[in-house]
This record gives sequence, C-alpha cells and structure tokens, in this order.
Amino acid sequence: MDLFAVCPPGLETVLDAELRTLGLAPAPAAGGVEVHRGDFAVLQRLNLWSRTASRVLVRLGQLRATSFAELVRKARALPFETVVRPGTAVSLRVTCRKSRLYHSAAVAQRLHEAMQLRIGGEVPRLEHDEEGDAAAQLFVARFDHDVCTVSADSSGALLHRRGYRLSQSHAPLRETLAAALLLAAGYTGEEPLLDPLCGSGTIAIEAVWIARRRAPGLARDFAFQRWPGYEAARFEALRAQAREQELPRAPQAIAASDADPDAIAAARANVARAAVADDVTLEKRALREARPVPGPGLIATNPPYGVRVGGDLPGLYAELGELARRSRYRIAALVPDRRSAQRARLDWKPILRTQNGGLRVELLAT
Repeated sequence: MDLFAVCPPGLETVLDAELRTLGLAPAPAAGGVEVHRGDFAVLQRLNLWSRTASRVLVRLGQLRATSFAELVRKARALPFETVVRPGTAVSLRVTCRKSRLYHSAAVAQRLHEAMQLRIGGEVPRLEHDEEGDAAAQLFVARFDHDVCTVSADSSGALLHRRGYRLSQSHAPLRETLAAALLLAAGYTGEEPLLDPLCGSGTIAIEAVWIARRRAPGLARDFAFQRWPGYEAARFEALRAQAREQELPRAPQAIAASDADPDAIAAARANVARAAVADDVTLEKRALREARPVPGPGLIATNPPYGVRVGGDLPGLYAELGELARRSRYRIAALVPDRRSAQRARLDWKPILRTQNGGLRVELLAT
C-alpha cells in the first residue's frame, strides 16, 4: 500500500529525516511525506513512532472523472471494504481544484454513494471534526485537474494528541511542532536542555520522550484498530517491543521554567500525566533568573508573542540572548518576528518556517 504522512507546511524535511531513522525510504511531497509500497506493519509503526506527522493516510486509489456518474462508477471500484464495515460511521473531507467537478459537497455525496454500493450496506455519514475524538472513519479526497485521489485516514484523532496534555497555558504549542523544533535543532537527549519560557511544558515533555526513546503513540488508540484486517496481537507485540527499548530515565538534565504561576501549574499537571515528573525540573522563575545546569546544552523555547508579553518583545529577546551567553548553551527559538529576535545579539540561522496558532513563525537557531 502507498502511505502519506501528513504534516504542517514547512515541516516536510523534518518528517522525512524522522522517517529515515525508522528505516523507511520516504519521498518528500507538498504537505507531507510519501512512503511507497508499505505494508500494515509499516502503517502501524508510522502511527506509533512518528513525532511530527499529523496523520497517516492510506492511498485507496486515483481516478479521473468529469461527471458525477463517472465518479460514482469509478469510485465503486476502490477497496473501501478494507477500511470500513457496513454500519460503521464515516466522514469525508473533499477539496477540488481546477476540475470540472468543483463542488466539494456534491463530490463527497457521490463518493459516499459509491462506498455504500461497494460495501453492500448502509454506511452512516457524520460531519468531520478536525479536533474531535474521530469516532467516524475519515476519508480524504482531493480533486486536482479532474483527477481524484482518495485516501483513508489510519490515525483517527490527530497524532499530536498524545494523551498527556489536558491542562494548557494561554497559547499552547502542539506536541508535533514541539517535537519538530527539537529534532530540527539536533536534539537527541545527550545534552542538558532548558526551556525558560515553558508555558504548559510541551517542549520539555517532548524532549524527555525523545531522550528516553519513548514511542509518542504508545498510550493512545488509532483508526486502523477498527479496520477489518486489523490483528490486535501483532500490534500489541509492536507496542511491547516499544516499551522494552524505552530508557527508564532521561540521560541528561531537562529543566523548564516560567514566570507565570498558572503556566507552571499546567506544566506540572501535564508532566505528571506524561509520567515524566522524575525527568523534568519545573520552577517558577522569570527569564532573567533561569538557572541552566553547566553546559554545553540546548535552550529550546517558544517565546510568547505580542500581547502575551505586553508588547515588550525586544526586551524579552535581549534577556534570552543574555541567558544564552551566560550559560554557553546553543539556542533554538520559534519566533514570528526576526527583527525582534535580533535584539538577542545572537548569530541566528533560519532552520525552518511553518505556522503556529495561525501565525507564520520561523525556527531560528545558533
């Protein structure tokens, strides 16, 4: 089967490098990474181990159609029965670009019709909630120049939902983006790490999981577990193997601090749920008072934006630069405004560009 690991724009190279460490031979593409001729075991490994993918799709097939009748006829040949049974609820997400069939709702209706004809039974249809619990099996269809690519989502709830983050600070960083920040900065767990603007603690938790070699999907369920061909014993064996190779402790110090007491309270709750309380030192401290252990090490952080710091971004970055020089740590920061970051007086290098909370951001590192 052909697989497609989806990620936010700008993170394709990080995801590509990550999948290569899993022994795969991916091919970068717009919006993600392709893995050709994978099997069910590869599909499970991707969902269990990827730290930066948003979801993993299975390509069911491509077809060319310029009329709705042709769409139904050709879509009926797709192997829908491999991922859904009669009576199972489904949802469809359709996009159309430069195609004669341009009405996405009408395309979704015809694909649903073809699915029921193929399966030979009633298939309830629900609206898709991107941030919901994904009770329905999601199908993704993309019409481009009259060619429709139909895929089934194997992940269910988005992969950033690791299961530990129920408490949030004002502007939480997605787990997948926190992991991408760390991986792009070259973090492996073999050096001390400090996040002096930690918010709800996501970067520190993801750092512990990288350092301990913990599979990020170990404590959650996936859509493929409801598929007709799923074999629970094989997946449980894969989970058991992941547990056996996990380290009991992070090999180097991981610290997080924040001046906001509510952020520290949220971070403590998340750290406890992630079962890494013994690996993270959490303190309520202003940025200027942050205390890194003797280096060399890495400062990895998502500095607050705009009104979250009362507009004093230059002052914040000046303090961040002073901390880097005082600690002699290298630093990686996710920033929306490179001009403010220059106040740190550091030799920043751009690593990647993406979005966070609807804002364009850039990962800068030294």
